[in-house]
Amino acid sequence: MAERVKAKQNKNLKNKFRFVVLNDETFEEKFSLSLSRNNVWVFLGVISFTLIFLTAAAIIYTPLKYFIPGFGDYNYRGQILQLQFKTDSLQDALDARSLWLEDIANVASGNIDTTRPKANTHKIDKASIKLNDVNSEDQELRKQVEDEDNYSLSYGAGQNGGTVDEVKQMHLMDPVEGYVTDEYDKQKEHYGIDIAAKVDAPVKAVLDGKVISATYTLETGYVIEIQHANNLVSMYKHNSKLLKKPGSFVKAGEVIAFVGSTGELSTGPHLHFELWHEGRSLNPKDYIVF
Repeated sequence: MAERVKAKQNKNLKNKFRFVVLNDETFEEKFSLSLSRNNVWVFLGVISFTLIFLTAAAIIYTPLKYFIPGFGDYNYRGQILQLQFKTDSLQDALDARSLWLEDIANVASGNIDTTRPKANTHKIDKASIKLNDVNSEDQELRKQVEDEDNYSLSYGAGQNGGTVDEVKQMHLMDPVEGYVTDEYDKQKEHYGIDIAAKVDAPVKAVLDGKVISATYTLETGYVIEIQHANNLVSMYKHNSKLLKKPGSFVKAGEVIAFVGSTGELSTGPHLHFELWHEGRSLNPKDYIVF
């Protein structure tokens, strides 16, 4: 008896039905579809599975999930990310400021290294470093500076003793590709040269050294200063962007910034380049071929 009922149910699932659409007036057949109970259940199952899959995908891969109670607030998550980015930026600025202050202290004490450290350098015991120990040359230079009544933090701007042989022997590189538009003139207090160049042209270090300042000023825009050997300092002004931070070691020819027109004193894209030796300005054209 059970086998007969089961066979009858299987037969009902396989029974075919014809769905026909007729014209009500002419009884003309417009559309027909052959169906069975088995096909209908399969079709409904596929539709249900597709809807479930699309709904799950929309919840998982779109912000729609944040609107589900208990999952989390989408706006709150965005605020957390913004605060994290700001915290990282503040930490970087604090580290750069600490390095800058440390370098200023080293420059003031005469204890600054202008060579790039090797990868296999051994650790140095900080307790063994004596910042107050200076050689005879440093003592003589300090005495000379103290004896000058008109000396100021402007690196002795009005003084220029001509060319310096030790600087000429250092083989400085061209800082940027361009042409000179304004010459060095200490009478006009123009202690460098202006080199016109394309916007965002690479600005390169003229010599190996250590970055002692990378900042922004209202008059000269983005400025970077590098301390080289033999008490030589190079300055690069009006940049659009700086690539190095205070304390960074750079090689001659290494890109340190991009040409721009920042600062109130700039009238167009160019690089204002200066050289200073032992607190005195030098004419860059005496040491570099432009």
